[in-house]
Amino acid sequence: MTLPRFAPLIAAVLISMACSTASLAQMPSHHTEGGFTNPHAERPHSGFFGIIRARFGSDWQSYDRERDIVPVTEPAPATADEFANATVTWIGHATVLVQHRGVNVLTDPMFSKYASPVSFAGPSRITQPAIKIEDLPTIHAVVISHDHYDHLDTASIRALGDEPKYFVPLGVGEWFVDKGISPERVVELDWWQEHSIEVDGEQITITATPSQHFSGRSLTNRDGTLWASWAVEWSDFNAWFGGDTGYNNLQFKEIGTRLGPFDLGIIPIGAYEPRWFMGTVHVNPKEAVLIHEDINARQSFGIHWGAFILAGEGVLTPPVALAEAREAKGMAEEEFSTFAVGETRHYAPLKKVSSR
Repeated sequence: MTLPRFAPLIAAVLISMACSTASLAQMPSHHTEGGFTNPHAERPHSGFFGIIRARFGSDWQSYDRERDIVPVTEPAPATADEFANATVTWIGHATVLVQHRGVNVLTDPMFSKYASPVSFAGPSRITQPAIKIEDLPTIHAVVISHDHYDHLDTASIRALGDEPKYFVPLGVGEWFVDKGISPERVVELDWWQEHSIEVDGEQITITATPSQHFSGRSLTNRDGTLWASWAVEWSDFNAWFGGDTGYNNLQFKEIGTRLGPFDLGIIPIGAYEPRWFMGTVHVNPKEAVLIHEDINARQSFGIHWGAFILAGEGVLTPPVALAEAREAKGMAEEEFSTFAVGETRHYAPLKKVSSR
């Protein structure tokens, strides 16, 4: 029996389908053919009409500049002789300066007035960054949680330039190169991948860890790049930065098991109402306390509030709700607290043997 003349074409198609199926089977659960997904959550509400419904719904609390005064204080970042203890300064929103043993790490640098694709409109700051970007100490490493405008700001990255090493989730590196950052200054990582740098003989290891969020800098490029949280490990101090995330009871426990315990958790507590819109991608303070416990943090502090009006809860509601969640657990205030914008605190690291 002779094979039909189109048999080679059929064979090629079958082989291609088999290879494609095998390729999909080999992909991590948070990868898709077109981008990325949350393996432990449904796709969050999206779209223009959802945003309008959330913004103008009855759950949205108005902001009163005279009433809703966010506490602000003068920052006191570390000097050269203060590196024995980890020094942590909340610059505002998700921007935190962590200094230890001569290495300065900055999270999600956002120093602009507007969290927006344009420099003259959009959600505007109600509190200013506690440190001007030009007054920062030398920044050795920057970690980026995802590409939303309140976490990845063009003007801030251009001002920092090629001085730091940038740690970014998969797919975000191209954005940095497009903005003029040298490719060798950008380290692009998938969840659980790590990279070490050395500064004046001090080595730190930075690991991309899972989070539950989404990405996209417009309504048409959803989830084309990855989102991540970050673990930053010195020889005697271990910090975790949550970036922006919803909650599930699997990923954060795994982070705690694989990389914890953490001396400090930097955990978002704001932009969580209404829950039908924000619940999948933004934790409320009660869930933030669960993350604190899951990652096995000795101490944590709450970020992602008090800078922009991004959700329906009141501007001062997150720290109040955190206190209520903490009290319900019988947890001491010093275990999980909030800072004033600009506040600097020192943490005494516990000497430990690395789990690596």
